[in-house]
Amino acid sequence: VEHVGAEGEIYEVADGYARNYLIPRNLALPASPANLRKWESEKKSREIVFNKNFETVKAIADRLEKIELDLEVKVGKEGHLFGSVTNQTVATALAQKGFVVDKKNIMLETPIKSVGQYEVSIRLHTKLNVPIKINVGGKEVAAQLSPAVSKNIPAS
Repeated sequence: VEHVGAEGEIYEVADGYARNYLIPRNLALPASPANLRKWESEKKSREIVFNKNFETVKAIADRLEKIELDLEVKVGKEGHLFGSVTNQTVATALAQKGFVVDKKNIMLETPIKSVGQYEVSIRLHTKLNVPIKINVGGKEVAAQLSPAVSKNIPAS
């Protein structure tokens, strides 16, 4: 659970938080002696699955590190975007390159609102973040607008 603790660790949290959020979502169990014994007995099989998944994800991460996304978006005269580049935009661009990544795993602090080169981190595993480069380029749209609309655009 992000900002609380990692799998297998024991933490003391408020009763209401545990009862209403953690336990119903199967994110935590009460630290009873029976649950602790069960956790220890299943520990070896979980480690095997964890390591196998980590090796698979590491192979994907090696391919993903080499990717450089070129996003062409509409921009104004000063290089500001019409709209912004968000997690969903990056996820869609990655899907077009053959990588399916959930938008929640793309660590974009704030939406990108200007042209330039950016580095974005992608969380593929609990212990593995991969940085990718994104080039946000634009095509100026003032010339593409109808004459009636372009008259309303102030000169810079």
